[in-house]
Amino acid sequence: MCASVRRTARSLGGRRSGSRSGSAVIDPMNTFPSRSFRCLPLLVCLVSPSLWAETFTAAQSLAGRSAYLGNCASCHLPDLSGRNEAHPLTGANFLKVWRDRTVSQLTRYMQQTMPPGNAGGFGEETYVALSAFILEANGAAPGPVPLTPDSGRRIGAIANGQMPPTLLAALRDPSTDQAGLAGRARPKGHTVRGTVKNYRPVTADMLRHPDPADWLMIRRNYQASSYSPLAQITAANVRNLRIRWVWAMNEGGANQPTPLVHDGVIYLSNTSNTVQALDGRTGELIWEHNLGPEATRAYGATRAISIWGDKVYLSGTDARLHALEARTGRVVWQREVAPAQLG
Repeated sequence: MCASVRRTARSLGGRRSGSRSGSAVIDPMNTFPSRSFRCLPLLVCLVSPSLWAETFTAAQSLAGRSAYLGNCASCHLPDLSGRNEAHPLTGANFLKVWRDRTVSQLTRYMQQTMPPGNAGGFGEETYVALSAFILEANGAAPGPVPLTPDSGRRIGAIANGQMPPTLLAALRDPSTDQAGLAGRARPKGHTVRGTVKNYRPVTADMLRHPDPADWLMIRRNYQASSYSPLAQITAANVRNLRIRWVWAMNEGGANQPTPLVHDGVIYLSNTSNTVQALDGRTGELIWEHNLGPEATRAYGATRAISIWGDKVYLSGTDARLHALEARTGRVVWQREVAPAQLG
């Protein structure tokens, strides 16, 4: 064994260190003072190659992918590329920071800081799964042994910062759901049909001088006052308010919409590019149109819709602009603004 290493060293160096050549050549066998190094090749051969792949299981990574896309992708983006203050979780920049740290340190860091406002709120198993998904997104391969919270593996020893192409394609595919897999999709199309009675088209004057009971744009007016002039609720009677009705957002996603109100009808942008019209007094659903696709770009988040004339407008997560009839929810026209993968 040692003789073969010595021959290899001579073939790579050309001459032994005692050569009279003008260039110095280092003999690897004489570089290390300890004779135990001569047996190193034998020790390496005794290590099972499969040991290096035992980092996490495929099931853990899949669970982490679902948790990530349902809770983290709105800031770090579905493909983990990050934006603004949300740093990338894959690639050279991620590896530059985490290469010499352990998987356990990554898990603990997320547990202590994420999500914002609810640090540690997912439970330890979910944070471990998130670490598994991030490792796979950085080129680490799953194995048969589950990842544990106390894993001392150095991240740079198992990850190269390169996301597998198949995983990247799944995360960027707008036709797939939050876990990057097809399925579990809700029915698409005009799923609830009804008509808003006595609808009045929204005019430019209404937008400039909205009725006190209306909320026709995000923050209510062009001055972004976020203030309602209605005077029925006061400091004296606010304690007497009671819930009349509650409307749930769709399962499997999240968003930050601003509902619009016109003549007592609430127009709502729900998750996965779904637009709904609700009776403000009763909470009854008047109409609903699920435009699709299912949640992918920032887990289905849409900030607001617009209303003008006789139409409600939605900018979808698939980079399409949709115009719906405000009375019925029927699609009037649709336009592609950019390729779907750009969101």
